[in-house]
Amino acid sequence: MKVRTTIKRRLSPVLLGATLSISFLSTACNSSLDATDAEASSKVNAIPVEVVELQSDLIGDRSEFVGNLEAVKVVEVNPEIQGRIKKILVEAGDRVEAGQTIMELEPGESAPNYQAAVERVNVAKDDYQNALKQLDIAKAKRDSAKTNYDLVSKYVPRVQELFDQGGVAQVRLDETLQKAEAAKNDLISAEQEVATAEVQINQAQTNIRQAQAQADAASVSANFTTIKAPIAGIVDDFPVKEGAYVSAGQSVVARITQSDDLFLNIQVPSNRANQLKLGLPLDLIDPTSKEKLSTGELTFISPTVDRENQTILARARFNNEGELRNGQYVQARLTWGTEPGILVPTGAISRTGGKEFVYQVSNKPNENGQEVVNLTPVELGDIQDNSYQVISGLETGDRIAVSNILKLRDGAPVQLETDESES
Repeated sequence: MKVRTTIKRRLSPVLLGATLSISFLSTACNSSLDATDAEASSKVNAIPVEVVELQSDLIGDRSEFVGNLEAVKVVEVNPEIQGRIKKILVEAGDRVEAGQTIMELEPGESAPNYQAAVERVNVAKDDYQNALKQLDIAKAKRDSAKTNYDLVSKYVPRVQELFDQGGVAQVRLDETLQKAEAAKNDLISAEQEVATAEVQINQAQTNIRQAQAQADAASVSANFTTIKAPIAGIVDDFPVKEGAYVSAGQSVVARITQSDDLFLNIQVPSNRANQLKLGLPLDLIDPTSKEKLSTGELTFISPTVDRENQTILARARFNNEGELRNGQYVQARLTWGTEPGILVPTGAISRTGGKEFVYQVSNKPNENGQEVVNLTPVELGDIQDNSYQVISGLETGDRIAVSNILKLRDGAPVQLETDESES
């Protein structure tokens, strides 16, 4: 019994030392693991965000308008003659040049009308030749009548003298006077025939001119078997089909739009009259995507103010590279002027209690050495493209978060990422 007791006492210090050593090592390891886990846990809680550093930018004083674009020219094409459409040579949407043939026609009454007009010209020419012959005959009769009158007139004084001397009887004097009177009447009648013949010649010449004009017009109509584009532009959808019968000057067979340049009319408030001037830039905005479509400038300003609406009509011209359409509904932004300022993306704005805030990256890290964001109140102005104008609350060089806004809170640790828009 004593022996066993002695052995037990000798072994107890050894076992106790081992137990204490194991316990100490276990405690030390657990403390080290807890610290590592705590540090890792704090790092995991950092929210990844994209940040932008605010720079000075140009802020525009702008006004918004809406309207429909108008092409420079829209021409309705009418046929010069009546007939049936034989063939359409272009497709709707094709671009055509001025003078290009777009249709072929089969004339209706043009050919018969031309032949009839030519016949009238020939008849008028024949009448003219007959009038010339009648004039020659009338002149010959007049010359003969004048010769006879001159001859007879010479005898009247002689016979009168003989009668007065008792050399001839009264009957002889009366016969002589009657012949002289008859010769005079024949001369007058011949001169009237000459005048009538000259009138007929003039009328025949007039008839020839009229008939020739009708023939020329009929000839032009007969030659209008094609329809040509009056201007360069884009062909609209055809209102007629091949085989349709069309009337001269009445049927619309095609519409051509010249839309290399487009106009937009806007009504500018009269209180902007002193700022309104030619050359001011005007941006076209797509109402759906809000993307800028084109940029033009004011080319016309009305000299009068609309009394009812107190607005001034202004017109802007835009160069069309093919994406704009006649009649297209657009929004327009007129820039009155620019000044230096700061812009922040619309997606960076957080609204609470009717006020606007941004999450500004603090210049001081937290106790774990992490970047943090602070909820900073801002006063905003108008929207320019996809950014707000900053009136107050931020300065050039400040950094703000632009992503994961809904996950952030005041003082939240963040992991900064580079904004792709800056790269």
